[in-house]
Amino acid sequence: MIQDAHRSDLQNYIWDIMKVILKFIEKEGTEYYMLGGTLLGAVRHKGFIPWDDDIDIGIPRGEYERFLSDIKRELPDYMAVRTYKNSRNHHYYFSRIVDKRYKVKRTGSEVDRLEEVWVDIFPLDGMPNRFIERQIHKAKLLASRVMYHVATFDKVNLKRPNRPYYEKVLIRLIKFFHLGKRGNMYFWLNTIDRLLRKYPYSKSDWCINFMGQYMFREMFPKEYYGKGRLYDFEECRMMGPENADAVLSQQYGDYMKFPKDADRNTHASVLIVK
Repeated sequence: MIQDAHRSDLQNYIWDIMKVILKFIEKEGTEYYMLGGTLLGAVRHKGFIPWDDDIDIGIPRGEYERFLSDIKRELPDYMAVRTYKNSRNHHYYFSRIVDKRYKVKRTGSEVDRLEEVWVDIFPLDGMPNRFIERQIHKAKLLASRVMYHVATFDKVNLKRPNRPYYEKVLIRLIKFFHLGKRGNMYFWLNTIDRLLRKYPYSKSDWCINFMGQYMFREMFPKEYYGKGRLYDFEECRMMGPENADAVLSQQYGDYMKFPKDADRNTHASVLIVK
């Protein structure tokens, strides 16, 4: 690992994973985009947000499946692909490329847990082109996500800042009525998977990273992504949406304004080195 003094130790470990991913993506010509805080970091900091603890990229659904299958042969022995289908300890819908040598302690949920240092890989999915059909589909997705969170309540990050009001109300109700961990996590993950695959990305005018932090605030006209645009990120250039301003404004509002100290380290993570 090449250490860089302006990055934290955790960010150096994450960046090592990302460099392996970028080498594979560039070789295979995989379509991808920076998402969320990674895109914000590229635009506002030209790299990691100083207090960030992961990298998020999105890959259109068809390429996403191929990417997860093919990158395994390019990873060093100490890295691995984690999905809810191949790892019982992975409770997320989206996938990760992890470095098994290093752990992060997550302290934001009801039960502290250790997770391998990661880069998040999200599928980008299509949404219905017609408005009414899109609203019905959104309702089905939302109901399934709520039930998934009920089934995995002990792992929900209760300390996440800027959580939407309806999620705060939902969390209070789950805690008050002791509903946490009711239901089969895999049933709801498979239900979400089936719903998200219903509208092909290639035939849709709208796309979404539904299982991202901001849910429907991560649904955009596909033209915002376009063919992508390269942005400086650390010592490399990474692909992001053509219209990053529209994407970031929808997600964060005044995205060039720094958050309060209390709203940083949204994953409540502490690095543990073996």
